[in-house]
Amino acid sequence: MRKRWLSKIVATLCIGSLLAGCGTGATAQKSVKIGAIFPLTGGSAYEGQSFKNAIELARDEINANGGVNGVKLDIIFQDDKSKPAEGVSAAQKLITQDKVVALLGAFNSSVTLAIEDVSKREKVVQITPGSTADAVTEQGNPYMYRNILPNKVQGKAIADYAVTNLGLHKFAILAENTDYGRSGATVFENEVKAKGGSVIVKEYYNQGDTDFYVQLTKLKNSGAEGTFIAGLITEGAQIVKQARDLGVKTQFLGMGGFTNNKFHELAGGAEEGMIHSSYFEPDAYQYFPDSKSFVEAYKKKYGVDPDMYAAGGYEAVYILAEAMKTGGFDREGIQKGMKQIKDLPGVQGPTTFDDKGQASKHLLFVKWSGGKRVVIGSDVDNAKK
Repeated sequence: MRKRWLSKIVATLCIGSLLAGCGTGATAQKSVKIGAIFPLTGGSAYEGQSFKNAIELARDEINANGGVNGVKLDIIFQDDKSKPAEGVSAAQKLITQDKVVALLGAFNSSVTLAIEDVSKREKVVQITPGSTADAVTEQGNPYMYRNILPNKVQGKAIADYAVTNLGLHKFAILAENTDYGRSGATVFENEVKAKGGSVIVKEYYNQGDTDFYVQLTKLKNSGAEGTFIAGLITEGAQIVKQARDLGVKTQFLGMGGFTNNKFHELAGGAEEGMIHSSYFEPDAYQYFPDSKSFVEAYKKKYGVDPDMYAAGGYEAVYILAEAMKTGGFDREGIQKGMKQIKDLPGVQGPTTFDDKGQASKHLLFVKWSGGKRVVIGSDVDNAKK
């Protein structure tokens, strides 16, 4: 028996027109095309593969249960290589040549923001399950949606946790020079100062950098008690490894960009003790009670537990499917359907979008211990203190 969340979603998707039941009876339309733009190669390919795995799992589940009102989902993937220009080219191809009716993606915030110009111009709904830069849903784009929290929430939450729960007051910041890194660093710094702390070192780096010894030497001599890394796993792993080589003594902190099992492998254990935010953990059923069937299905299919990227991608497919069920299968109908979504059950909790297309979700605080992420609290728990 499929667990309660999946059974509820499948049941609601199968409430169709008289012509198209749930895969029974005739229907003029057999399938609908959705574009998916993620980094499948390059430094963010680890995250990109998680998104792809989960999106395909959701597609297969929906199609195996008759599709949406009898219409099957056809998802076409494009590799953005973590580059905005590649993302724009992919979006233009998917929209003009493949005639997709909606877009999933991207992951890197700079890529998502670049694609957003295309999706807005072409009036195609775009939902990102991975980009957290605040600007993604702050530009007044009526076709942009996000089913995870922005930096202004998670950056503030991890800063509050560091000061309130860990008792840290002097911080360093190492941030990638991207929309994601800059916005995360700004939010973290502002919250630290609001809590009476200070940022005594702030350094930026570029995606693809491999040598961080200069920045880390400044950090080591600064007396910073905590170091916030606003970045992703490839560079982050090198930062914590090189910090260990230099004997840097600081509490490393981060956002959700480190919530990937590959981080431990790349960091070689140097990530031990690091604390960061996460939108989803596969065994945290007390926070995500409707996620068990997803976790079990993902592990059965791919042999590993899903991470938060997988959870976001999987949920995003079901969100689009719900929009199609209520609004129809053309671009205008999907946008109307997205606006009607309210308290839709999902593996990351229920989804309701505000007037800017931003969903309200919860986040967790996790700590790397013995090569695994251990949940040590949530934003809800912290708010009660």
